[in-house]
Amino acid sequence: MNWTVEEARQAEHVTALEGAVNAHDAIDVKIGHVAVGQNDYAVYDGEQLIGYLMLFPYLPNEYEVNALVHPDYRKQGVFTALLDAAKRDAKENGCEAFTFVIDRKSKSGKAVVDHIQAAYQFSEYNLVLKKAELFLKPNEVSLREATDADRPVIIETLSEAFGDPVDVTENIYSQIDTPDRVTYIGEVEGRPVGVIRALLSGDDAASIHAFGVRASDQGQGYGTKMLKQMVQQLFRMGRTKLELDVETENKAALEIYKRAGFAENGGYEFYLLELVENTLTSKR
Repeated sequence: MNWTVEEARQAEHVTALEGAVNAHDAIDVKIGHVAVGQNDYAVYDGEQLIGYLMLFPYLPNEYEVNALVHPDYRKQGVFTALLDAAKRDAKENGCEAFTFVIDRKSKSGKAVVDHIQAAYQFSEYNLVLKKAELFLKPNEVSLREATDADRPVIIETLSEAFGDPVDVTENIYSQIDTPDRVTYIGEVEGRPVGVIRALLSGDDAASIHAFGVRASDQGQGYGTKMLKQMVQQLFRMGRTKLELDVETENKAALEIYKRAGFAENGGYEFYLLELVENTLTSKR
């Protein structure tokens, strides 16, 4: 069947599709779809959204992809129509590869990446806060909310923490520098040692991300103390449903999160699909 690909009409349509997919597949996929019509592709059957694909251009030549197809419309060419439209536009903009994010419990998602012959790259755990250590006094490390003047410090710190070139870090940060996020600087005696951010969602939830300690300050317990204070700060804002993601091979970070009260709650797998032959793409 020939499907027409367009932009998503309303965020509520994506929310409904997300709910149908999660219920059918017994997974917990969450797609950032507040600003519909930006780097997204949709297929409708009448007024019902039956397929949705969103691109996140975290690098100029490599885009992250999240996609949903309604259970009643699978194997009918919906995903193919979405992917073809996205690939066409991405190539025109200089993109060389797609990174697909798949819930590790999603059998249908894995079947799709196998079908398109995307190559497995790495996995992440999703962690949720189970037990918060409240009333923790700032000891050695303090948090302060970042200002626009802190941007160079933020980029430099995250670049050091994750081992990425400054220009790559700058590009990724520019994609996630949105009003629904808060950023804090961790300091020791007035000297910045780390950065921690959170994406605010709904009325009481937040997702912690872009959390890193400068290379020269790692191994001194600063990360754990920053994270615990960030949890308290988010609680003060009424954000008590907290989560974060961490690469499964990052054992040091995983231990920090567990010490701060987070526990595993599923996870994601990342698969790479090259759009042009013989290209070298960076690992996120």
